[in-house]
Amino acid sequence: MNTITLEFKPVKLKMSVKNLTLETLEEAIFDIRQEIGKVAFVNALKEYDEVLAKNRARGTLKNIRKKTKYLQTRVGDIQYSRTLYKEKTTGKPKYLLDEALGIDKNQRMSLRMLEIMGLLASVGPYRGAEEQLSRLLGVPWSHEAIRQNVIREGKRIEEREAKEHQKIRELDYQLPSDLPEVVYNETDATYIRRQNKGKKKCRKQRHLEVKLGVGYTGKEARYNGGKKKSRKLSQRVVYADIKASRNEFLDRFSCISEKELVYRQLRKLTLGGDGDPWIREGREQYFTRSTYLLCPFHLFRNLRRALPGKKKSQQRLKRLFEENKIDKVLSRLKRMIKMIRSRNLKKKLVEFYGYIRNNREGIEASMRARMDKNTESAGAVEPNIDKLIAHRFKGRGMSWSEQGAQSLLKIRQTIINGRWENWWYKERDKKIEIKAIFKEPLTAKDMIKRREIMPYVEAELPCYRGPDQGKPWVGVLHELTRARQFS
Repeated sequence: MNTITLEFKPVKLKMSVKNLTLETLEEAIFDIRQEIGKVAFVNALKEYDEVLAKNRARGTLKNIRKKTKYLQTRVGDIQYSRTLYKEKTTGKPKYLLDEALGIDKNQRMSLRMLEIMGLLASVGPYRGAEEQLSRLLGVPWSHEAIRQNVIREGKRIEEREAKEHQKIRELDYQLPSDLPEVVYNETDATYIRRQNKGKKKCRKQRHLEVKLGVGYTGKEARYNGGKKKSRKLSQRVVYADIKASRNEFLDRFSCISEKELVYRQLRKLTLGGDGDPWIREGREQYFTRSTYLLCPFHLFRNLRRALPGKKKSQQRLKRLFEENKIDKVLSRLKRMIKMIRSRNLKKKLVEFYGYIRNNREGIEASMRARMDKNTESAGAVEPNIDKLIAHRFKGRGMSWSEQGAQSLLKIRQTIINGRWENWWYKERDKKIEIKAIFKEPLTAKDMIKRREIMPYVEAELPCYRGPDQGKPWVGVLHELTRARQFS
């Protein structure tokens, strides 16, 4: 059996005891450890390359020469040589050592280093990550190099997400064995500052919209034997995006929720939101059969904004909301609008009145959920926005490019979903095969010939407009029933 030997040679260092402190001793030993590690690392790679050379298939590869490669690792920057081969049949260059170790052609850093770098960059500014890496590893780093690595890795996660979404749309995924009793989905959007905004006046031009979706099956105690009030979301799955439009985001989030939580096979489904029209309208298409819940946090915040400084009126209306007496809320707001003379306050009340009317269904369902001990009310998306977005993207003076924010967002999303370790060592290099169930569309000429030899019937299935219109299998029927897709 072929083996390699890792050898660490003994080191002797004489130091003067004058002015010697624990810190200087620790620093000296740390530097020695790093240097010993680099030497052992290079020797091990050299020995492994020799083993591969001896065991290679004879007559297929031609030994060309030794080539040098630089690699950044946790023990520091190393420089090692490996053998370049050329395939005799194709003339293609090949490095047996790189293939055996899983090193990409243009890789300049170990995966463990990239993992640590992304983790530190996800919780604080890039310059802070630079300082922390330098202190931990004793190697100077550039904050710009950290940022570029984060952007590249975020793009990689984004590309994989697109392929996984396509697989879900093709119904090529496995359902979980245990189905939950209820699935809660919540969506919301917030804004972060855009770089190079210049003199643009429009909010959409000066900011980037970050859309967030949270799916879960309920709440459970955060700690065993701890306080009952401290609870966390069960089977939580988080999805966030900047580049996608609102409809694209809802489409992708619904597919992820379907794969992870199987929400379409359940009877009890909810979709929570802050009252924005795009969430209410998207529910009918992407979260069919779900009950819409208006988030109480947004409801009562808008109540305070509509009646600033009027705490007694706020308390009366809040009590009516909690008792689910929406008609009395609307009638009281009507009287207040007629009585108030201030144009500014009247405008706020009119807007709040329209907000209540448009979201009445969601308010009533939300208040019923608050009274039902077996149902969770909406509101879980707010702390997740703080945790995923606000704490990292809304710092003082921070501004973002679209791709820079998107990449960092994808990294934070992966970490919060508990898949950071799994991403690096299981999913990152795993190929996704998409089994397309549709053949290439016919040309117009072939379609005409086909219609001449077979009857062509145009009809619409009931499921296209019924309660199941948003299900993945209905999307498949859409494709199958298109005449241009027939084979």
